[in-house]
Amino acid sequence: MSVSAVNNAGANSYLQQNAAYKAENNEEKFEKKVMTCVSVGGQKCMLRSDALLSYASPQTKESVNIYRADNYSKENPVYKIIGLDADGNKFEKEIDASKINPRHCSYNELMVLSVEKGHMSDKERLHAVAVRDKAGAESFFDRKNYLTFIQAVMQDQMTMGNWSAFLSYRKWMESLSR
Repeated sequence: MSVSAVNNAGANSYLQQNAAYKAENNEEKFEKKVMTCVSVGGQKCMLRSDALLSYASPQTKESVNIYRADNYSKENPVYKIIGLDADGNKFEKEIDASKINPRHCSYNELMVLSVEKGHMSDKERLHAVAVRDKAGAESFFDRKNYLTFIQAVMQDQMTMGNWSAFLSYRKWMESLSR
């Protein structure tokens, strides 16, 4: 059995337990059970277990949690991001996924668009990290042409002969471009 199979099995059962707990108990009780990390390696951060997606970076000293906004619908794909900035200050912002241009967006917006397009697997999140690294983004809020950097990472994969990764990046890029 591979390590990823163990991780996926654990994550799925955790998500099912959360859903069951949420269904059995009212929302207020559930919110008190949500895990929030307060430091990682001495760096203050906020990673919440109730978010659709959470990420943090010791390099940028930022942490972000993505949620669907209260008024979210397929016609109104608004997401809320909550987290800590590089100075450790809490922030909250709404982002409309339908208005994100991956040719000029922040990493946070790229991740919101990825969530909206259904790209939430571990592999796809690692793709985004590799692209952010290739872009040289110093903050999750820096605006970059992420499609160009996805193409650069795809070129790296093609050079190495890693065709499955190349095709995976291409599928992700095409989805973001629509």
